[in-house]
Amino acid sequence: MASIGSGLLVIKSKLSEHIPESVVLEICRRAGHTWRERVLDPLNTIHLMLLQLLAGVALGRLHHVSKLKVSAAAVCKARKRLPVQVLMELVARIGGGAAPPELPLWKNRHRLAVADGTTFTTEDTPELARTYGKAKNQRSTRHGYPVPKLLALMDLSSGLIQKVIGLPHARHEQTVLSRMFALLKAGDLLLGDRGLVSFAHLALMLQAALDACLRLPRSMVVFGRGRGQHHRQARLGRQDWLVRWDRPLRHTLSWLSYRRWKQLPATLTLRQIAFRLHRPGFRTKWAWVVTTLLCPITYPAQEIVELYGRRWQIEVSFRDLKQSLRMRKLSARSVEGVKKEILAFVLLYNLVRLVMAEAAKRQGVAPDRIGFRDALTWLLWSQVGEPLPELQVNPRRRRPTEPRVRKHGGYCFPILKHPRQALRKPPAQAIV
Repeated sequence: MASIGSGLLVIKSKLSEHIPESVVLEICRRAGHTWRERVLDPLNTIHLMLLQLLAGVALGRLHHVSKLKVSAAAVCKARKRLPVQVLMELVARIGGGAAPPELPLWKNRHRLAVADGTTFTTEDTPELARTYGKAKNQRSTRHGYPVPKLLALMDLSSGLIQKVIGLPHARHEQTVLSRMFALLKAGDLLLGDRGLVSFAHLALMLQAALDACLRLPRSMVVFGRGRGQHHRQARLGRQDWLVRWDRPLRHTLSWLSYRRWKQLPATLTLRQIAFRLHRPGFRTKWAWVVTTLLCPITYPAQEIVELYGRRWQIEVSFRDLKQSLRMRKLSARSVEGVKKEILAFVLLYNLVRLVMAEAAKRQGVAPDRIGFRDALTWLLWSQVGEPLPELQVNPRRRRPTEPRVRKHGGYCFPILKHPRQALRKPPAQAIV
């Protein structure tokens, strides 16, 4: 009988704490997946996917970590047999139902959620290039890699990602944002950047009894009395105004049907707050947020601005995914394989976040104070049944903004300006 490595046993135990193995098998059956009794059944296939990402090893060396005598070809076939719907439901169950219930609510009434998008790269195959596309400066020369886009919904208190949606590079996140609203409950407050603001989304959120706090692009800010479809109504305080947004005259949204668009209210009453971004030695900049929280007494303007500042936590989570878990570039070479690899990364990220939440409860700090890399290392090298030690607690500090430039230029090869297949050379042979 083959022995099982400690890393694989830890993955199994942590996943079964929140989703029993019988439930995982039932999810596979509902997805129409059938299998034989073998080593690489659906459970072991999922566990090996997470273990490979956790250890950062190639498939050919995965048997050294798992202590299972399985080949790389067998693991690839098992992954191909596993339906995408199984991983999607596992992510939804872990991200939506495993959050600690004792986490505090904002103002004792609002659960905070954050939505934002990020990009990453995949292997340069014709299928992935057609499906996801490349960046604008890479299309004509055919160099570079396909760049998929990912829209994620994260619970701000626990840091768990509840849902992800993969998009082509040229498609905007607004087209699928409304699909995230089904995961939110009445009274939840959604934070987002200026790329997610629109009349239709705010109207749909108000119809679902949801609240929002979004940054406004300058083109939608009401100056003076307003113009077009945005007008000023009343002054609530310094740089704090009630504004009225009128529904657009024409239906131009491809993601919203005309019948549903006609059911939207004719006007929306919102709250627009302006604030200054002051840096010593730099020119002061102005920024604006729009929110559905209209009462200036219950929700002071300064607290609304500070609340929007917490949206940056999702950028830290994206850094954990792309840097700590090495999701910056995926290794799958098919569209279905890319979807499965994304969901496996998110599932592993949520397992690490649950370890951080457990450590934060024992150490009496907020979950986002626990070091992600420290929890990741413990999850990889711990033994089954080993008590959770005190993990590293990161201090609260304000850092200067680093320049968005690259210090290491890498290899100084010329840019690829022709198809890769046309530049490939046959293998050389030495003849005596």
